This record gives sequence, structure tokens and C-alpha cells, in this order.
Amino acid sequence: MKKSLIALTLAALPVAAMADVTLYGQVKAGVEVSQTKVGTYTVVDVKERANRKSSTATEIADFGSRIGFKGHEHLGNNLNAIWQLEQSASIAGTDEGWGTRESFIGLEGNFGKIRAGKLDTVVKDSDDAIDSWEGNNNALHLGTFKRVSDREVSVRYDSPVFEGFSASVQYAPRDNQNPDDKHTHKTPSREAYFAGLNYENSGFFGQYAGGYRKNTNDNLKDGQVHRLTAGYDANNLLVAVSGQYTKNWQTYGEYAETLANGAVTPKNADSVSHAVFGSNKTAKDGTAKDGKGVQTVEVAATAAYRYGNVTPRISYAHGFKAKVDGENVKGTQYDQVILGADYDFSKRTTALVSAGWLRSAEDGPHKVQTVAGLVGLRHKF
Repeated sequence: MKKSLIALTLAALPVAAMADVTLYGQVKAGVEVSQTKVGTYTVVDVKERANRKSSTATEIADFGSRIGFKGHEHLGNNLNAIWQLEQSASIAGTDEGWGTRESFIGLEGNFGKIRAGKLDTVVKDSDDAIDSWEGNNNALHLGTFKRVSDREVSVRYDSPVFEGFSASVQYAPRDNQNPDDKHTHKTPSREAYFAGLNYENSGFFGQYAGGYRKNTNDNLKDGQVHRLTAGYDANNLLVAVSGQYTKNWQTYGEYAETLANGAVTPKNADSVSHAVFGSNKTAKDGTAKDGKGVQTVEVAATAAYRYGNVTPRISYAHGFKAKVDGENVKGTQYDQVILGADYDFSKRTTALVSAGWLRSAEDGPHKVQTVAGLVGLRHKF
């Protein structure tokens, strides 16, 4: 009898020790259809100057499925140890490894929260207010606008909320940014700093998120990004507007590849920027533009209203002409519109439908225009 009681007690210990562990995640995917049209001079194939209209692509696409484990332990004096391990889990079977998404360990108390690990930047945190779309194709979510949203191996501090205000600061060390150079430091440091400020009151909110990275591009210029978002989210209504400014956060060639939305890549064009933007290949100093830092200004707006189980939504984004070396570059603007709706079968399961239009570069011989749509399903657990 005593042996049975001892065995039962020992068997119960691991359960008690793991009582604070939470398993959570999302499975979301659907059928995605897209077609891209390019201008008569946009190069999409090295050997032939391309069909002007792509075939219609139809695929089962994963929209960012994930699985995670998180937990905490009470340490006394209002102090908790906190941890999380989250990874992508695509139903298309294309994700590998653990900790591929936000994963960390840290402490939380009256002072706020401090964490170390692979963390969303404060810029990425501000995505939620302006972009709640699902989708794999950039035409179906604000992927061009959000291209500056990353996760960084970093340490981050988040303050408690005081009178509606909260703040965050974050640091990514040089040897995490330059892992192949950590013992020699021959490569210029690319350490990064981020800061954010939030305010909420009676449904109204405002957010500032900014980042600064040393030696972002090959020309050894420091990069910066700033995003300001404001809106209202209460009483079944969401309205949000956001403005974004970047300087040297990307190279001109990287920005061109983003705007091409997969139609033009380094594999099928010697110079992506030349293929997409035409004559804009050489800077005023006679050097190639592709490796130079680019300066951009963009705006985005989203509105949604929940009516019963249905939430219709619309978003619009516009990128103004980019600058290289302080000069506007012809044809580097973009426009995007997304329409769609969610239908909640339950608190955990939602049907998704949306359509998007994204036109990048100039509306002429070098345009890249994508039309896409999806139907899908999302389940949270």
C-alpha cells in the first residue's frame, strides 16, 4: 500500500511541475490564386523577354501556421520567470527546426518585462494594428509596407502601462548581427537599436516604433526606420492609419526586388532594379545603384467592422517615389488595395476570403502588377 502511494505521488510530481506550461498555436491555410502582368520592357526571363502576362498560379498556401510552448514560474515578491519557445509549422511542410519564431527567456514584475532571445522588434509589433490579413502573396497582405518588420536575436525591455502609456527599448548585439565575424571583428558592426512608445485610452491608440542599424548596406551607411500609427479599436470598429519612413534600411536593389513581388529576381535578371525601373540603373556618381541605400516614404490605412460573426475589412497602401543619393527615382512608387472578410464559426475557427491588387514601379513599360485572391481557414488553439 505504501509503495502504491509513493508511486502515485512520484507520478503526480511532473504534472504539478508542468502545470504552468501552455501549449498554443494556429493552423491557417487555404487556396491562393494569383496572376502577374509586367510591362513590355520588364525582364522576367534571361533568355526571352517574357510573356507579358503570367500563367495563373493556383496553390495550397500556408499563411503562417505555428506551434508554441510558454510558461512562467512565481519567484516571489511579484517576480516571475517567463519563457516561450515558438516555431513555424507550415502545413506545406517547408519549415524546419525549433525556435524559428519568437522564442525567449526573461523576468517579469512590477518593473515591467525584460527578455533575451529571438524577439519581434518594436517595429514588427506595430504591424498588428494596420495589417490583420492572412496570405502568402504580398498582394494579399501589406507585405511591401511590412518588409522592415523583423525578429532579431536581442535583449528587450517593456515598461508597465502608466496612465495609458508604455515604452520599449531593444538591442541586437554586433556579434549576433555578424555571427561569422565574432572573433575577428573585421566586418563593420551591424548592431541594431529599437525603441517604441504606445498609448491607449477608451479605444483610441497611438504607436511610434523606430529602429537604427549601423552599416546596414555595403556602402557602410547607417540605416533607420520610423513608423507612426494611430487609430480607434473598440465597439466592433477598427480604423488605423500609419506612416513609415526608411533611410538606408535596404539597398535600392533589395527594394526593387520587394516591389517586383517575385516576378523579377536576381536569378532571372542581372539587375533587378534595372529590370523593374528601366533606365534607373546608374547613380549620379556613375556607380551602380543596386548596392546603394534607398530612402522611402509610405502610408497605409485599414478599416474593419465586426457585424455578428462577419468582419469585412479594407486596406490601402501607397509608396511614394524612392530616393537614392537624395534624388527621386522614376517609377519607384507603388499602390495596393485589399478587400476581404472573415467569418467566425466559433471563437477558435474562422473562414477567410480576400482579394488584393498590387502595382509596383511605373505604370508603363516597366510595371509589375499582381492580382490575387484566396479562400482559407484559420484555427487557433
